[in-house]
Amino acid sequence: MKLLNILRVLITITYYLICISAILTPIAFFILGNGYVDVFTTFGYEIYNLHWSFYIIIALSILGYYFLLGMVYHLRKVAYTISPRLFINAKIENHFYKAGLYCLIGALITRLPSYIYHYLTKGLIDVGSKPQANSTLILGFSFDSILVILTFGVFLIIISKIMKQALKIQEENDLTI
Repeated sequence: MKLLNILRVLITITYYLICISAILTPIAFFILGNGYVDVFTTFGYEIYNLHWSFYIIIALSILGYYFLLGMVYHLRKVAYTISPRLFINAKIENHFYKAGLYCLIGALITRLPSYIYHYLTKGLIDVGSKPQANSTLILGFSFDSILVILTFGVFLIIISKIMKQALKIQEENDLTI
């Protein structure tokens, strides 16, 4: 029970820190939109303000941040709903599924559009004597890896499906008695 309380405190702190950041995140859109910054770095890609679609990429990055907030919100709901006596529940299954879905969607809408924009605009960048930026898909080698994030999202969805199956078996078992 003590470990569950520590988990609840940690996820609550994380949730509120992300909430504060999410409130301040739209400010970045206005700073980039007013032309104060010509380059935006996201997931190792330098994205230059060369085209109107730059603002779509920034908006998708901000939207991905809100999906991260949604994922942590649902994981927080799981942490406060679960207890040692009640760990398989339709609510918990639903929150795990939504957290996994938000994780997958958030990772894909922040990483893929950035890569596509970087790849399509790399020929328009005047680099001069500077070597041109890498145009390969950066998968990462640590916890910032897109593969780790996608695996975590799929893992949460798998847990929700296991819980759904357990609830179905429990319901059938209750009907036979």
